Amino acid sequence: MSSPQTPAALLATRRITRLLGATLALAVIGMSAVLTALPAQADSAVSARSAKFTIHGAGWGHGWGMSQYGAYGAARKGLSWKQILAFYYRGTQLSTMPSGTRIKVWITADNDSSLRVLPASGLTVRDTSGHSYRLPTGSNYTSWRISRSGTGYRLAYRTRSGSYLTKSTGLTTGTWSFSTPSKIVKVVLPSGSVRSYRGTMALIKRGSGGRTINNVLLEDYVRGVVPAEMPTSWAPDAVRAQAVAARSYAVRLRDVGQYSGYDICDTTACQVYGGMGRETSNGSAAVRATAGTIVTYRGKVALTQFASSNGGYSAGGDYPYLAAQRDPYDGVIKSQAWTRVISATSVSRAWPSVGTVKQLQITSRDGAGAWGGRVKTIKIIGTSRTATVSGTTFQHMFGMRSSLYMVAGSSTPVAGVAAPVVQKQSSARSVVQKQSSARPVVQKQSSARPVVQKQSETWPVAHQPSATYPTLPGRYPEPGSPSNTDRSAE
Repeated sequence: MSSPQTPAALLATRRITRLLGATLALAVIGMSAVLTALPAQADSAVSARSAKFTIHGAGWGHGWGMSQYGAYGAARKGLSWKQILAFYYRGTQLSTMPSGTRIKVWITADNDSSLRVLPASGLTVRDTSGHSYRLPTGSNYTSWRISRSGTGYRLAYRTRSGSYLTKSTGLTTGTWSFSTPSKIVKVVLPSGSVRSYRGTMALIKRGSGGRTINNVLLEDYVRGVVPAEMPTSWAPDAVRAQAVAARSYAVRLRDVGQYSGYDICDTTACQVYGGMGRETSNGSAAVRATAGTIVTYRGKVALTQFASSNGGYSAGGDYPYLAAQRDPYDGVIKSQAWTRVISATSVSRAWPSVGTVKQLQITSRDGAGAWGGRVKTIKIIGTSRTATVSGTTFQHMFGMRSSLYMVAGSSTPVAGVAAPVVQKQSSARSVVQKQSSARPVVQKQSSARPVVQKQSETWPVAHQPSATYPTLPGRYPEPGSPSNTDRSAE
């Protein structure tokens, strides 16, 4: 163990470290601006060995935008949260949202077309016309429920015996919501579990049923997102960068999503949000330190996609600030290489029309990264026919972490980008340290939601999402964007 430094020496060391980090950041940004993607060429075909194919890969998630592990590595190298954002979202600026900005979040786990909450002092039901009804308290009222009734709503309370009794309110048929003086509402989910949310809770109409919506201040929302997307035990500047990316992502979806009755959902299909139960002291500190800050590009909020790891090279997105570039920080904390062994029989089961699978051949890549870049197409060569599928389709079929991979034994004609050192991937996923309830994620788009999606898995530890975490938001393209059709499977 090294001897402790004096305060003056420690301060000097920190200053030197930050100066070196800033210099490295500027050097990397300047260098990346002149890098060009390498030409994509076909790999050689590989025959199964002992009826198996070995796949080597790197990264976790789609690779667009910020690498969560990379943010952690960059922070450890001395970069500030502003420098981290400047590196991953090139050419962008930082702006500030008004302090009273609100966002409407669809709480997907409350899926029984009603909204049930626990009693609280001052609990009130309101409609959109400004009318309100203050709910009585007492041991007879164990919970309150708003449900649909014709074109409007019905309010009922649950008795100690478990039955529901209707309560007349005199409210209109406009959307009803619960609120309290404390600005905290405790929601009872269909499973019986209880979640606390800041702001108000409403049941919006959807056909003859309804959806539960949390109308919450943007800053309170981000407090419930950051710990769910990245371990807040990580370096403070990495967590702050995550806070800004999450805030920007939410505002972007709000501004362009045009979803009916809400701005964003609470799963990896959008961005993971768990309300007050997911908040941590470190996460809240990161939100306060970056209060209201968002990433913008030419005056508009940027699509701040992020993923657990990009494998050392980010993927090119739909906007200039999501350009493909080398990432010297992604592997600082840990190697992001992985290995997956796939049986030829499992490939045949997935594509039975090819017959017995004999060979695999990667036929095109995007030109950015190890082995020539992420796989765009791969051939499955069998005894009956040959099928060509997208690299992401093959990836997800076999639970691989990313589309940056190669088939062991093939020759990859592109040189220039060093392949990562491969580690064996555990049957499930590599995890990073666990953070309080969250981890970086990469996730998928749910059937209900539009897009920007993430791949779920584990955290980065830097985001290799933990077993509990989904995927990173901002990970997928926006609805209607050129990449959405091609990459929605990610």
